[in-house]
Amino acid sequence: MARNLIVAFFGALAAGCVTGDVPQAHRGQVFEKTGFWVFYSGGKGFTGEILSPGTYRTGVYKDIHLIDCSMVGENEPLAAVTKDGVQFGLEINVRFSADCSPETVKHMLTTLIPDRELTITGKKLYEIYVRPTISEAVLQVVSPYKTMELNDKRQEILTAIRKRFLELIEAKQMIRVYELTLSKPQFPPAIDAANVDRAVQAVMRDKAIAERERVKAEIETSAMRRQLAENEGEEVAAKIDKVGAALRRNPQFLQYDLQDKLPDIYRGAGAAGNMIITAPNPTIMMPPKLPVPPQAPAAGAPSRR
Repeated sequence: MARNLIVAFFGALAAGCVTGDVPQAHRGQVFEKTGFWVFYSGGKGFTGEILSPGTYRTGVYKDIHLIDCSMVGENEPLAAVTKDGVQFGLEINVRFSADCSPETVKHMLTTLIPDRELTITGKKLYEIYVRPTISEAVLQVVSPYKTMELNDKRQEILTAIRKRFLELIEAKQMIRVYELTLSKPQFPPAIDAANVDRAVQAVMRDKAIAERERVKAEIETSAMRRQLAENEGEEVAAKIDKVGAALRRNPQFLQYDLQDKLPDIYRGAGAAGNMIITAPNPTIMMPPKLPVPPQAPAAGAPSRR
């Protein structure tokens, strides 16, 4: 009997000296087991409050199970299938951490198995919560679209995937997402080649349209120039008609106009130098038009009295 008491005393002394640590950026809870040194009493599993970083007295049969609350970054390619069965690649880059509120920590500790000693790491949380959620979001957003529709709405689809993922992950209340980046979808080579052909055809079509517009503009310009020339010709013709009619009524004006301009002509020619200017020959001057005398009546013609 005395021996059992001694053993129990040293067991209790040893149990009181055992401690456990909660590292930085972790939360934990004591997990109570049982054994010989406590006469197989206790062993209630998770007990006590959620522990913040620090050192705690535990005992021989008590461990501290941990949740890694640090920020984790994961980069992974995913595959998605469109409505018409075409598969394309999508790369995600996400930064997240566990939601380490007391209730969430208790739920994770009781439902997840540690993957590193007694710790549930961020990698485990990514495999359990993040990866399935992003796959579900991609499937829900992409599956209603056909390949060409998805191809034409790439940026719109990426925005919809991001929005749907955040809605789903927030509903789980286990993960905090700090950043999510999605790369542009990578289609099979045949689709990419078709996109290149479409782009080339669009450029050629735009080029043909531009050439057609240029020719149309030149035709319109030519027609306008022709109309302008006709208008100018009509204006000149009208002027000529007016001048001609005036000269027919006043033929002596030409002689008068020449004589009026001669002084200036002589002055300009003399200023040029080395020229001999003589007066115009009066015989070649345009004589004034005299009135036609009445003709004598022909012989034998009756005369008017």
